[in-house]
Amino acid sequence: MIFIRALSNKICIKNYLCSIIAHSNIDILQPYILNKQKLMYSLSKFLSEETYDISFYDPTFPFNNKEELIHFLGEDPIKITPGERRMIQDIARKIISFCKSGYDYNKSPYNNLDEVHEDCIKIQHYGDIFCVRNAIALFNITQDKDNQLECKVSSLIHNQLQLKNQWKKMCIPTLQVKYGKFFVEFD
Repeated sequence: MIFIRALSNKICIKNYLCSIIAHSNIDILQPYILNKQKLMYSLSKFLSEETYDISFYDPTFPFNNKEELIHFLGEDPIKITPGERRMIQDIARKIISFCKSGYDYNKSPYNNLDEVHEDCIKIQHYGDIFCVRNAIALFNITQDKDNQLECKVSSLIHNQLQLKNQWKKMCIPTLQVKYGKFFVEFD
């Protein structure tokens, strides 16, 4: 069993993965040269082939063992062509501009809320794209709790968002009280 101590000051996922590789005997040569996607792929491939376990000390990360880390590394999301991606982003930007203009039909290409809803249904399966998640969240403000749309997000992006939210919560400044004698000068 290999124990890895998570470094709390490493916010970047690539740096964290490089520290995992450095602190354990994983046969990936020069991991810092690889980009993040290739590093995640090679690490998940190596971990799925090996038999020993990895345990984590740090409770701030969403994984506690080897299986959860492999699930965190995930598979690549569904590949779409650049043309399809641009089309999806354009639809999402139209929805965002409609919502940010105060849901005004005069300032947007939409004539009623049903057209906006249809476009949201078209793009909700591409939640890995940031502007799609933004558009669906802004559109859901107008919907009831029962009619909320959900973005389909891959497990890789979902875990990255969870990790990012945990880091944000840790970085919130808090009030600190210190006792003792202090010398203050007013010049």
